[in-house]
Amino acid sequence: MRISLIVPGPQINMYKLGGIRIPNIGVIYLATILKRAGHQVRIFDENVTRAVDWRGNLKKEVLNADAFGISILTPSSLTGYIYAQQIRQAKPNAKIVIGGMHATAMPDEAAQFCDHVVTKEAEGIVVKVFENGFNEKIIHGEVVEIENLPYPDFTLLADYQKITHFPVSASRGCPYNCPFCQVPSVFERKYRVRSPESITAELVARKQLGQDVLFFNDDLFGLDVERTIPFMENLISCGIHFRHISAETRANIIKRNPELLRMMKKVGFRKLHVGVESISDENLKDYSKAQTVGDIADAMKVANEADIKINGMFILGMDNDDSSTVERTIRFIRETGMDTATFSILYPIPGTPLFNELDSQHRIMTRDWSLYDGTHVVFKPNRVNPLSLQNMWVSAWKSLYRWYTRYGLANRGFFRLFWYPRNRDYLKALVEDKLSSIETRLRGLKLPTNFRPTIVELFVENLISRVPA
Repeated sequence: MRISLIVPGPQINMYKLGGIRIPNIGVIYLATILKRAGHQVRIFDENVTRAVDWRGNLKKEVLNADAFGISILTPSSLTGYIYAQQIRQAKPNAKIVIGGMHATAMPDEAAQFCDHVVTKEAEGIVVKVFENGFNEKIIHGEVVEIENLPYPDFTLLADYQKITHFPVSASRGCPYNCPFCQVPSVFERKYRVRSPESITAELVARKQLGQDVLFFNDDLFGLDVERTIPFMENLISCGIHFRHISAETRANIIKRNPELLRMMKKVGFRKLHVGVESISDENLKDYSKAQTVGDIADAMKVANEADIKINGMFILGMDNDDSSTVERTIRFIRETGMDTATFSILYPIPGTPLFNELDSQHRIMTRDWSLYDGTHVVFKPNRVNPLSLQNMWVSAWKSLYRWYTRYGLANRGFFRLFWYPRNRDYLKALVEDKLSSIETRLRGLKLPTNFRPTIVELFVENLISRVPA
């Protein structure tokens, strides 16, 4: 069977426009498993390359299949539904399967656009799903043993040569319960870690394939120190060193394990992305982060001593944030020596405790899922008004990265060329306090036939994709 697996991207992919192209490793696992079962599989991941032409219609090579799988996150869900409609029109008899985190949270919604919805983890049942082994409309996946997953076959990706960072998965799940995060609902807080021998063998194979820039997409890299240290020791003893490795982790993991960071540096770790979220201890407590501002500052000292750069990930719009939050946050970033920082507006993802709480308080302003991407205000903040929060987000980027720096020029180009032109209607609705009117895209499930990329977006993506990874 010919199968096309599609990963829709958000309307504006900030990372891809910045030259970073990291594919969805979960879908690559599914494709590799289907290939081993004898199927012809191609992946069209819009984190790497567009699945549509300049008109916003799926390309012919995408439609050249007998069955289709679409993996959706909340901000890309409407795009995924549009793609499903285009497939149904072009291939009326083709099987369409929708999965991913948003489908897990909103299975009944997704079911209106496909033959089957698969929730949670799909590796254990994906072959059975595509080989007509289920009659149910909504199929619930099962927790998989990640130790037994095959090495991901990146050649199944269209334009896989454009990948800049090859993802690696050493663990899955998270034992914490941050109210704004979808991970606990999908993986049921079941944290699983691969053995040091398993991950070492894969990285040796990756190195032999020339994959020298890696990104660990674990939610909490290094949480199980007893397994992570032997893994590092194995790589060091094998003489394995990568040009650049990055990962996501927590401040308290860094703080408690200075020796681990020194070992990570030896094998090629250059940057860690840390969910700082807020410099307010009240916010950190209210949002169950199990860390303090002091922990974050201590972690920065350990990272600086190990010469590993930190990208702090901050959320704006928590209940204790006010008009002074941006200024205090920028000061903290500079005083602690963070190399870079990213800013997201708090957004309540469906299926999370935060969404349920804000919905019960009537603070959700719109259910247009395409706005749930961290760059738009979709709820009523506690201490500032929605427009002020939107301005705080813009101000944070521009205040941290001055216009004459590399990041400053990139950020101003992003706002002027991409974000503002794409969001004129949204900004008008925000100013006029009519944001709820935008959700008509989903009311009655009357979606547009496509989301057409702009000429500027296509030009910049094409230009950047020509730069060697």
